[in-house]
Amino acid sequence: MEYCPYCNSDRGIEFRYLSEYIDACYSVDLNSPYCYEHKGRMFVAECLSCGRLILSDDYGGQLEPELFDKAEILYPETLLSHASIPELIRDTYENAKRIQELNYDAFVVSIRKCIELTCILHGIEKGTLAKKLEKLCSQLSLPKLLVEAANSIRLFGNKAAHEVDGIHPVNSQQIDDFFIVLMEYIYVLPSKLAWFQQMNKTSTGEKNGLITKDGRFVFQQGKYRGWKP
Repeated sequence: MEYCPYCNSDRGIEFRYLSEYIDACYSVDLNSPYCYEHKGRMFVAECLSCGRLILSDDYGGQLEPELFDKAEILYPETLLSHASIPELIRDTYENAKRIQELNYDAFVVSIRKCIELTCILHGIEKGTLAKKLEKLCSQLSLPKLLVEAANSIRLFGNKAAHEVDGIHPVNSQQIDDFFIVLMEYIYVLPSKLAWFQQMNKTSTGEKNGLITKDGRFVFQQGKYRGWKP
C-alpha cells in the first residue's frame, strides 16, 4: 500500500507483527463433502505518520512479511477495493481520499465527480447532474433513502465548488459514508448476488478451486490479491 488508509500519508507503512492461523476451506463444488484446512497469515503494520495500526489477511498463507502490503486489508475497512467497482471510479475515489484531511472542499467535489462518473458509466451523459441522477435513480430503482444520499452528495459538491463557507470535516466524512453505501448497493451487492447464483449452479464434480467460509478464494502458492503473471 502506498498510502495510509487512515491519514492518507505517503511517509511510509512498516511491518510490525505476523500471526499464522489454520482455518477451513471448501471446494466450490457444492456437492463435495470434503473440507480442507488452509494456513493463513495475518499482518499488523504501522503508519509512520499517524501511528495507527493496519490489520491485513493473507488467507492463502503464502506471503512473506516483506510482502505484507499485498494482503487484503481487513481494518480499517476499504470497501472500494472490491473488484466490482469500476476502475475509473475507484481511482478517482482513491485520489480524493488522499486529500480529504488537507482540503475538505476538494474532497467533496471529487466525490461529486464520482457520482457523475457513475451516471456516465450507466450510459447517462447528457444534462445537469441533477437530471443525470434522476435518470440513474429511476434506471436502478434506487430506494428513497439512497436517492436522498445521492442528492446530498450532489448538493454538498455544489456548495464546496461555489460557496465561500467551507465544508465541515464531519460533513466531509458523512458524504464519504453516503458514497460508500451507494457503491455497495449499485456495484458490490449485485456482484455478490451474481457470484452466489453462479456458484450454486456449479455442476457436480466441477472443480474451480477452494474457497473460505466467507467466499474468498484460497490462492495458489506465490500468488496474492491483484497478482498478475
